[in-house]
Amino acid sequence: MSSRTGKVVLFMGVGVPLEAAEFPLPEELEPGAILVRTSIATVCGSDMHSWRGRRPFPTPSVLGHEGLGIIERLGRDISGDAAGNLLSVGDRITWSIMANCGNCYYCTMTDLPQKCQNLFKYGHDKSDVPPYFLGTFGEYVYLKPGTGVFKVPDDMTDEEASPLMCAAATVTGGLDRIDMQTGDTVVIQGAGMLGLYAAAFAKEQGARQVVMIDILDKRLELAKEFGADVCINADGCTDETLIESVHDLTRGIGADLVVEVSGYAKVVPLGAKLLRTGGKYLMQGAVYPNDSFTLDSHDVIIKCLTIKGLHNYHSKYLGRAMELVHKSRSRYPYEKLSGPSFPLTAEGVTSALEALENRTAIRPIVRPQAAKGDP
Repeated sequence: MSSRTGKVVLFMGVGVPLEAAEFPLPEELEPGAILVRTSIATVCGSDMHSWRGRRPFPTPSVLGHEGLGIIERLGRDISGDAAGNLLSVGDRITWSIMANCGNCYYCTMTDLPQKCQNLFKYGHDKSDVPPYFLGTFGEYVYLKPGTGVFKVPDDMTDEEASPLMCAAATVTGGLDRIDMQTGDTVVIQGAGMLGLYAAAFAKEQGARQVVMIDILDKRLELAKEFGADVCINADGCTDETLIESVHDLTRGIGADLVVEVSGYAKVVPLGAKLLRTGGKYLMQGAVYPNDSFTLDSHDVIIKCLTIKGLHNYHSKYLGRAMELVHKSRSRYPYEKLSGPSFPLTAEGVTSALEALENRTAIRPIVRPQAAKGDP
């Protein structure tokens, strides 16, 4: 067993305080694996929902799946990242939220590797057995074979890059799968992390008009900095008022595309009514079980609507998201999405989760001590 160790913060179960722990680093890596020293981790909404018990979850577990770090060790059979760049110890990388087998039906026949029959997701697995370091709320992360890995450009900050592996890649995949077109009017329901990326990426890919709907003025003000042309506070508004507002912006026709990233299924019926005939609806936020909605089938059929859901992403979209952010970083303040910072302690991670839950931060940061220098 290795004499070197790394610190983690463990989720022990709903309502149970988080615990600090220390585990041995692996002596050897399996072929295709990478040991990463974590530089920064950001807290995603799904981490908070797991912590609060809104979905089944194994424990003890190292939460966290957004982050980046420095390559500490490379397993055999690794020469480059998913974009073909050479990889070496000391390189700064980020990675997809999951590892897939590459051989099952979903990996080979449907182009949905995120639904792999042998899927592994970081921050979602039991972590008190080797290789232990399976989430980003720790000093190290053990990247399994089948993980999409990408080198981070030297001029991209940690704060810009950390959320790419979840929110940004998810939105990139969604806009591609729904086939957003140049000149579209895009309405976004929810100005959280996904919504802000969706606004910027839609504008970068040729949207004529981006309309953001949320209930928090603070987030709507930030949305303007991320490409939203019109921001509507829906707090206290009737559906009829919101429909009229969107119709006024589209000469009475309706939106070409509506993107649901609010996390609440109750907004879906309204979203469908905001669409023009032949419009498209993308659902990516209302992902939790037993959160249902009712649609008027007449609207769907008579208006010839396309409704598509997309959960997580193909790893290629992490590369595309990085390219989009890298080329547009002078136009949008991506660094504003991450922060403030909390230490890698049980108390620090708890405070970070609470900051997200209380909406005082969009993506709180957890900074491991090991990121400040060699362990």
